[in-house]
Amino acid sequence: MEFFLRKVYPWMIEVSSFSPLLPFIVALLLLLKNNNRQFKLLFLFILSTVAIEAAGQITVYLGTSNNIWLQHLYSPIEFSILAAIYYQSFKRKYFKRSILVSTCLFILFSIGNAVFGEGIMQMNSMVKMVENVLLISIAILYFYKVANDLSITYLDRDPVFLLSCALLIVKSGSTMSSIMFNAALAESYDAARICISIILVLNIFFNIALVFILKRLARN
Repeated sequence: MEFFLRKVYPWMIEVSSFSPLLPFIVALLLLLKNNNRQFKLLFLFILSTVAIEAAGQITVYLGTSNNIWLQHLYSPIEFSILAAIYYQSFKRKYFKRSILVSTCLFILFSIGNAVFGEGIMQMNSMVKMVENVLLISIAILYFYKVANDLSITYLDRDPVFLLSCALLIVKSGSTMSSIMFNAALAESYDAARICISIILVLNIFFNIALVFILKRLARN
């Protein structure tokens, strides 16, 4: 375990931090040739991820002892953009309104948690949990839509279906780690790093998956 935390863990942080550059570069190469609104929303999502990662690197370079507050900023941005992609994917007004209401309530909850709840100097575990549950629910709702849409023959050609699969894996896997982070941090830094390691691996996987999703969106 000590070898992992001292040797492998720092390497995983670097790979995870720079992994958003992979879909970002691919998106830049495809952007000028694509007018798909969902593609542009996904590019905006990737751009926000790169910006947050860059901000995190800058705070580390400046010697800041705690940059967890960035997650309080990133969570509502992440959910809002992903929700907008799904909003474009559904046709039923009930589903679209539900996504819109969920987004507004989640943003308010994120602000309230940062100000009155866990605070900006601790991981926003409750916000992460709620966000993950909402995104998993929306992804499953999209599976239901696809199951009843006879016009979709090949699921691997549906970019939003691929995005739903990736989100289902990443968000379900990272939910428990996010919930346990603050308790693990109170126990020891090493325990907290174990929780973060799971999130790092899932983050790398998700950014690789985004490359394939971008290519599918570019073809539509």
